[in-house]
Amino acid sequence: MKIYLAPLEGLTDYTLRNPFEEVYGQGKVDKYFTPFISPNSSERFLTKEMRDIDRLNNTNKNVIPQVMTNSSKDFIWTIKKLYEEFGYKEINLNAGCPSGTVVSKGKGSGFLGDLDRMEKFFYETFSDSFILDNDIKISVKTRIGLNDSEHWPDILEIYNKFKLEELIVHPRIRSDFYKNDVNLEAFNLALKESTNKIVYNGDIFTRTDFLEFKERFPECDAIMLGRGLIADPALIDVLKAKDPVEFKRDLEYDKERLAKFHKRVLEERLKIMSGDKHAIHRMKEMWCYMEYVLDDKKDLKLVKKSQKMEEYKLAVKVLLNNTNIEEKEHISFWKKH
Repeated sequence: MKIYLAPLEGLTDYTLRNPFEEVYGQGKVDKYFTPFISPNSSERFLTKEMRDIDRLNNTNKNVIPQVMTNSSKDFIWTIKKLYEEFGYKEINLNAGCPSGTVVSKGKGSGFLGDLDRMEKFFYETFSDSFILDNDIKISVKTRIGLNDSEHWPDILEIYNKFKLEELIVHPRIRSDFYKNDVNLEAFNLALKESTNKIVYNGDIFTRTDFLEFKERFPECDAIMLGRGLIADPALIDVLKAKDPVEFKRDLEYDKERLAKFHKRVLEERLKIMSGDKHAIHRMKEMWCYMEYVLDDKKDLKLVKKSQKMEEYKLAVKVLLNNTNIEEKEHISFWKKH
């Protein structure tokens, strides 16, 4: 089973990806996807985008930049820049983000609301001479519809007209955001009807989730996880085990690695963030996920209340001294996640 780390805006930049590979991945993660790059009229990347895709900042070779746009012209110049300046030969298009500000511009999952425009976008992209001459690989991360899944077969038919590297399917519609059950029937349709390789994304947070998915879709050999691997990074060991059913976790060792992982992410973020407040805020975002595998959360309040760096570090030390990691059978995230 191939395992991909999903892009989570503000969370899975290189300051997290590199420590994840160092502490947990060690070759187990087949692809790391960057948070999306959003092309603009200046045809220049933002400073934070440049920093995140810079090869010097990425210790992993298997990093895939994600781009969010509904303009083939902008997509093509972005691909050219990523190839010529940074050597990226595979690019992922975001057709799934449910954010209101994104969707209102017809991007992300809003891209799925105008199928004629979507098809024209792909025709223009896949007929571009630069992309053809340099054999640039293009994958898409998609939802199954904007306001309903009625048009999912039509969306899939459009994707089938083009040779994608992969089609990563998050089987929810935009209005689901990350709530409601994933639509596994829609995913099954993709497996049966797609002419492109299919990757699954959605609600695999635990060993139980993974085993249930494998049992239902044994033919699917690649999955993308975001929240599940941030909440429980050591889950990667289970996913890559020869026998995920019998694999025994050393939860004390997992806690030691969690402490090391946290420390390394904090070190990396402090290199690029000025002032304690910003860095602490970003670290608290990690705890919004990692708290779900802790057996005792009472000391987490101190972490969340911390405003100064020394106060924050002490609070994390107390938390990790007084709590243990549990392997949960199921995890139900807050609806905002």
